[in-house]
Amino acid sequence: MPTRLRVLGVTIPEDYFRRRPMLTVAGGVLALLAALEWASHLDYSLGILYVVPIMIAGTVFTRVQVVLAAVFCAWLRGQFHPPVLPVEFALRFLMATLAYSAAGLLVVEMTRNRRTVLAHYAQLKLEKELRMKAEAQLKTLADSSPAAIVTLNREARVLAANRAAADMFGFVGLAEMQEASLEQMVPLLANALALSPNMRHLRTSASTWAKRKDGSHFPLTTWFSTYGEGAERCLAAILVDTSEEVREREREHFRHLLDYNRLLAGAVSHEIRNLCSAITVVSSNLARNPGVQGDADFQALTTLVEGLSRLASFELGKREESAIGAVDVRTVLDQLRVVIEPDWADVEGEVHIEEPARFPLVHADAHGLLQVFLNLAQNSLRAVAGAEQRALHIRLAERDGQATISFVDTGPGVASLENLFHPFRPGSDGSGLGLYISRTLVRSFQGDLVYVPVESGCRFDVIVAITGTDSTSWEAAEQNEPEPTTHPAVSD
Repeated sequence: MPTRLRVLGVTIPEDYFRRRPMLTVAGGVLALLAALEWASHLDYSLGILYVVPIMIAGTVFTRVQVVLAAVFCAWLRGQFHPPVLPVEFALRFLMATLAYSAAGLLVVEMTRNRRTVLAHYAQLKLEKELRMKAEAQLKTLADSSPAAIVTLNREARVLAANRAAADMFGFVGLAEMQEASLEQMVPLLANALALSPNMRHLRTSASTWAKRKDGSHFPLTTWFSTYGEGAERCLAAILVDTSEEVREREREHFRHLLDYNRLLAGAVSHEIRNLCSAITVVSSNLARNPGVQGDADFQALTTLVEGLSRLASFELGKREESAIGAVDVRTVLDQLRVVIEPDWADVEGEVHIEEPARFPLVHADAHGLLQVFLNLAQNSLRAVAGAEQRALHIRLAERDGQATISFVDTGPGVASLENLFHPFRPGSDGSGLGLYISRTLVRSFQGDLVYVPVESGCRFDVIVAITGTDSTSWEAAEQNEPEPTTHPAVSD
């Protein structure tokens, strides 16, 4: 196996320098000189020519090998001289060895320098090829990216951009966008460049509004960083048009706002109906009095009560079926964890979610289910605020085609749970609508929210049907609801 030379981090085979041919040539020249001196018996010495094989061998030999070869050539040269005194022989041998070694070592250093230059050249060539390959990959990545990528100079003028950036801002092509100013189109980036030159480099993200070339505005999310110093300060940014996301978000918010308004109106109408029922009973009793029946004010009061009853006849309908579908409860709980864990950490509390490795999909509305979970978690957070142990345990279970998500906290408790799920419940921390709306939301996709008595802590179960099975109806859930007992506090 050929030996290898490593110079400047680059491995080069010794065969690259033709080691074997060079040694063959050097040996041949040396043998030719020795044969000439032995056969011709010349009166003068050919010793000066012995430096030739040494120099040839020096292109592939090491320093030690060159010195040994010089010693051998000096000894061989002395074999063809007439007999001389030992002192003279030793002196000639020493001088020849020094001369041959010096010539050979010079060639060794020259060869090593040559190898270093070649290795350095090979390294530069390799780096150039890798750099060109990386640049080509980056250019392909930037050109094919659906997100806009731009770099701006100190005056917020475009130094480089990809096709997506030109399309986003309404430029005909990259040539038109080159050196165009984005100061008015994306003021946020211009403001970042206008900050003090002595300020450390920025690396951040932000959402803002931008303007296209035709003057139309659109929402923009950007991730950008600054680099360079002083007048050479520049900015690199990735820009994403979030118009579609904003539209979808606003539509979703509007839909849920309508749902919550419907639920609130239902709660108010429920209470008004109760009052109207009581007034109707009193009116019926008064109507038995002959002196009151013909009274105009009494008749007007009866008419007002009937009108108020009709006004309060608003009933809670079913949620739109388009919002209900197969939901992964574990995904909803992951979203819940992100929302509530910082608040629980602030009160030095813990949230434990015990979920199996596999759990079936349920028939529900993902956003509505998240709102129910969030309300229960926030109720538990307020309940455990003054407790010695602050923890919330969320458990998942399935049985008889139904999934049960249990919320169990370590709250201290209250004296009575009367009217727990009633709207405008007296004694609640808020408006008294939280649990009422939460249960109504769950029942709107044929599930139920129930309170489960436990020895310590507070437990609420969200029961929803597993996809593909018969769900528990609203009415059936109401009939099977357990009777409330004295239990730890639950706030709205």
